[in-house]
Amino acid sequence: MVRKNTVALLALIMSVSSIMAKEHIEPGEFYVVTKALFTTAETISESDDIDIEGNSGGGLGVDVGYTLPYNFAVELDTSYSRNNIREITTVEDPEEKEEIVDAKGNYWTFAMDVTYTMPVTHTIGLMGKIGYEFEYETISKLDIDTHDNGMVYGVGIEYHLSDHYEAIVEYEGSMIDTPRGSSVYTGIKYIF
Repeated sequence: MVRKNTVALLALIMSVSSIMAKEHIEPGEFYVVTKALFTTAETISESDDIDIEGNSGGGLGVDVGYTLPYNFAVELDTSYSRNNIREITTVEDPEEKEEIVDAKGNYWTFAMDVTYTMPVTHTIGLMGKIGYEFEYETISKLDIDTHDNGMVYGVGIEYHLSDHYEAIVEYEGSMIDTPRGSSVYTGIKYIF
């Protein structure tokens, strides 16, 4: 019963928002988003005595999208980010010090997403996204060169500047566990 009510409520919100507010982008248009990103960092346990602790970092990203009817769009996106990493090896003997190694982490991500933008006014839209991501992680000093994949999700705000430009602020999380953590993006969308 709860699931049916939730689905009905979401369908109602999408329908009302599509009828009451002007679409920010017309269906059938391509767009490109260039964005700067800030990574939030995370601590990953490699084993019982080794933790890899990430610090916040930064990078750049690009999304290429195509709009669909009813405020949906599909996107292909990529980003590059870099942050400082610290590997901490805990020792059992209280007389010994923890072993700490500082390094740089490099991350390339590639994703395909579906987005939905709910127009709130003629200039502001609330955006949600879900997709699948591939991430390549390199931390040379720690001999880490791996890749992983998993679900990616995000929320954001779009501000309609003109017929061809929108400003975007977006939070993006991932099911992939790396010291990179989640990302906060700010960028400009150009609509062709």
